[in-house]
Amino acid sequence: MQKTLLIYESKYGTTEKIARYLQMVLGPAKYCRTGEFEDLYKDFDFVVIGSPVYSGKLEPHIYQFVENNLDWLKEKPVALFCTCLNPSDGNENLNDLAKTIGNVVDKNVLGGVLKQGTLNEEDKKALRLFSEKIGFKIENINSFNLEEVLKYALELKLIKDDLMPKAPSPKIKKKVEKFLTTHNTCTLSTSYKNRVRSTPIEYLYSNGFMYFLSEGGEKFSNIPLNKNVSVAVYDDYTCMNSLAGMQITGSAHIIPDDTDEYYDVIKMKGLNEDFIKNLPVNMNIIKIKINKIEFLYSKFKEMGFEPKQIYFFPKHL
Repeated sequence: MQKTLLIYESKYGTTEKIARYLQMVLGPAKYCRTGEFEDLYKDFDFVVIGSPVYSGKLEPHIYQFVENNLDWLKEKPVALFCTCLNPSDGNENLNDLAKTIGNVVDKNVLGGVLKQGTLNEEDKKALRLFSEKIGFKIENINSFNLEEVLKYALELKLIKDDLMPKAPSPKIKKKVEKFLTTHNTCTLSTSYKNRVRSTPIEYLYSNGFMYFLSEGGEKFSNIPLNKNVSVAVYDDYTCMNSLAGMQITGSAHIIPDDTDEYYDVIKMKGLNEDFIKNLPVNMNIIKIKINKIEFLYSKFKEMGFEPKQIYFFPKHL
């Protein structure tokens, strides 16, 4: 699997906090300061470099790290971010650093934190001089936004996934559909606002859709209000060399029980229409249109591909 390296410097903790959140979303990943860098990290596939901005400049160790490692950094996809109070300063610094590296795939300026009581005397003096130079009032500022950080992490994940070497789409689809048709149980996750629900449930797969027959439950309080769902189908874990599991994202709706489609699904499941009609309770059918499948499958490596592959189902289904 592709690994992410997060190189950062942090003086008062904000940039380190961001690096920690990024590595969790981008995992498998390693985050470390420039002084903790080891040669083995040069083999990582995706590099993210982060720095605070002080007195209008990135942390000096970041410039030094880039200069000392430019030979292999130029061969990697690199993303840059900084934390600062003045976005224009951040953008200017990141643009300059991107020109040096040459192959930067993304740049982002994130909010910083200024607490005067935590500054050392050198930084207090530099801050006073800088404030006089550009004419801003010195005061405590906290523009760190965790939601913004995690949104950025997801944006980087999409970039990373897009850079991943891909198996031919027909081969992925064939393996995906074989896996779905040879399994019949999954975990269906639904949500609405702060209400979340995960349900172990039997499914039927057919031509890009999953169907669920259910007497009812809390999932039906979420789906009418939020059609976005996630499904997990997987084998039991035995070892790292035989992983097989998929995360599915899709859109769900409830099939009315007075429609032809409802009874078509009943027939697909091998059930008798009269039997369903004569049950003492109503049976409900959820239909999920699959949009995206992230398939972690060790056997892809035997085919010469990355063990994680992503397949998008056609939108017109």
